[in-house]
Amino acid sequence: MPDPFFGQNEKKTQWVGRHDWTVSRTFEATDEVLKRKAIVLRLEDCDAFCTIRINGREVGRTTDRFQRYTFDVKPYLRAGENRIEGVFRSPEKEADKRREKVGRPFPMSNVQWSKNQALIRKPACHAGWDWGLAQMVTGFCGETRILAYDDCKIDYVYSTQEFNADFTHCDLTVYVEITDADGKASTVTSKIPIDNPPLWWPNGAGEQKFYTYTVKVGSQTITRKIGLRKVEVLNTPDKDEAGKPGARMAVRVNGRELFMKGANWIPCSAFENEQTPDRYRDLLESAVAANMNMIRVWGGGQYEKDCFYDMCDEMGLLLWHDLMFSCAVYPADERFLGSVREELKHQVRRLRDHASIALWCGDNECVGALTWFEETKGENLPYYKKLLEARHKVSDEAVAKYDPQRMFWPSSPCAGPGNYANNWKNDSQGDMHNWTVWHENASFDAYYTFRPRFCSEFGYQSFPSREVAETFCAAKDLNPTAPDFEWHQKNPGGNQRMLETMARYFRFPQGTDAMLYLSQVQQSIAMKTAVEGWRAQRPRCMGTLYWQLNDNWPVASWSSIEYGGKWKHLHYQAKRFFDPLVVVGLPGDKIAVLNDTAADVKAKVIVEEWAFDGAEPLSSTTLERTVKADSADVFNAPECKLAGPRFRVLRLVTAAGEFVNDWLFDYYKAYDLAKADVKVSVDGFKVTLQTDKPAFFVWANAKGVRGEFSDNSLTLLPGRPVTLTFTPKGKVTAAEFRKSLTVTHLRETY
Repeated sequence: MPDPFFGQNEKKTQWVGRHDWTVSRTFEATDEVLKRKAIVLRLEDCDAFCTIRINGREVGRTTDRFQRYTFDVKPYLRAGENRIEGVFRSPEKEADKRREKVGRPFPMSNVQWSKNQALIRKPACHAGWDWGLAQMVTGFCGETRILAYDDCKIDYVYSTQEFNADFTHCDLTVYVEITDADGKASTVTSKIPIDNPPLWWPNGAGEQKFYTYTVKVGSQTITRKIGLRKVEVLNTPDKDEAGKPGARMAVRVNGRELFMKGANWIPCSAFENEQTPDRYRDLLESAVAANMNMIRVWGGGQYEKDCFYDMCDEMGLLLWHDLMFSCAVYPADERFLGSVREELKHQVRRLRDHASIALWCGDNECVGALTWFEETKGENLPYYKKLLEARHKVSDEAVAKYDPQRMFWPSSPCAGPGNYANNWKNDSQGDMHNWTVWHENASFDAYYTFRPRFCSEFGYQSFPSREVAETFCAAKDLNPTAPDFEWHQKNPGGNQRMLETMARYFRFPQGTDAMLYLSQVQQSIAMKTAVEGWRAQRPRCMGTLYWQLNDNWPVASWSSIEYGGKWKHLHYQAKRFFDPLVVVGLPGDKIAVLNDTAADVKAKVIVEEWAFDGAEPLSSTTLERTVKADSADVFNAPECKLAGPRFRVLRLVTAAGEFVNDWLFDYYKAYDLAKADVKVSVDGFKVTLQTDKPAFFVWANAKGVRGEFSDNSLTLLPGRPVTLTFTPKGKVTAAEFRKSLTVTHLRETY
């Protein structure tokens, strides 16, 4: 099997998903185990469709990747060596068989080969996506355990939290679901009063404190560390300044409304064995470093591994959690809905004790998908709409039963519970997905024309860096229009769109390296434009989650972190535009100071006008502002009577430090950028940059060395040197780092 990531090998590996596979091993069963009254096999994340045999005898079958399966295996075990095997039938062929049986199409967007993926319960993106590898991986993807006991086994442990008005007291009620050795299920409860509870807060709003409790049932003991907090999703109706009705979407934690800042999450690798704790931690720590407080678990992927949720709790990352449905029309026959009931019965109880989970969302874009496909339009639409409503009803009932303290948000995007309006371009209520700039090729400033209440998806692509591109194509194919390179663009027309945008905003780059660099620059500008503009609309807008945080293979995509963990320009820019205290420029010669802290802030806003070849500001004006806690302060920029090309530097000076931003009045190609001479000095892992003329998107890169800089993709001004600190991820000497280091900036792409 050739490396599916390289070149067009993806085509050569599709046979893998079209075959049946047998996985087996031997294990020992001791006399101590065999004498137990009950012995069961418990499977987590075992892919559909598997027949399990022990010592040649069938013990059970799986049909749904997202369910937990428990099989009685006591009759099949013997003392000494035993053999267990799983025969996994081709999921693609099983999906095709179901399609033949149902007699109707159930199309799913973005899948290239496995067209009937919506009919089976496994990650949709195993069939590919408009950023992803199509690889129908299968096998024992989660924990596989034999449990032997005389008294009982613990199935689930979870709790509810009830706070008083000022959060000085919490009643924690713990529920323990058990099954005894005779197969009888029951639930044990215990109420724990907690005075002055240690509160858990999202990243940036406070500490992540935890409370520990221990459950002892029979011979089993489980200790849980949980965050005590109250999370509310607000969806109250309101009206805008013109009296137009709408409905807000905001997240309130421990009585305080917080602006949600973050990105969408997809599976961190196309291959299960590469979804390691180290990879999870690297990506989630990068999210925290970029001042994010929310991650959206996208519905075309998977319910993640336990370590993912533990880390989100630990790091203060709230989760918007889709249920695993995306971009498709799904069946609603009793077999399918019965399977969905069982998977939600398991997954919601499994995950509900995590402080990080803010809400359950029914699916991704399935309301809009009703109108995407020729097969579902016209007279067929009412039929498929009923199926959608039936599935949502099952999901809503499951969340209400198994996690009543959390909101069920029917779909993303939508207006809110009970409202199934197609909310793609409706910025008056609920959450929206804004793809006008990317899919419709609108200019970046089109983002300013929208006033979302909460934007849970929006994005702009970039090419991968040369370093990543070299992992999937030969040197001769390092060209965005070469076939192997284009194969790593899964969104039709994506490469052309990026190149057209370069011609719109920049003087066309010279050479492949410049083109790859510039694609990441323009991606960062797009997202910066959207986020800064929408943060300035607070409290109307209360959340921005861009698409997407990560990749599952090396590819051109919307991610801010490349496959392997390397930060793009966008991620460094996100670290700044998600900062709790920010000053930004806005159209109409406006300035905004954005304060996401819990305290009023006294600030100086220093507005400087610079020439593109200037050695110092042409003018400087200082404004005194007091910005209220959790607010956006928007005001007019000071009048400037300077003539000629210029750009604006904005400096926000507070007791906490200084934040610097800039604002251009036109596209970069409209200006004659100076040939800045950027000097670089290195001391260990510290890099000092200084320049004789303004330099934009100054980019320090340590090729082949894993790690991040303290800042990057920055505007460097004369007389204001900047020192960056590189933090390596792995063993590397200072000499190796220095040898790998290069620095470039926008003017050098011409």
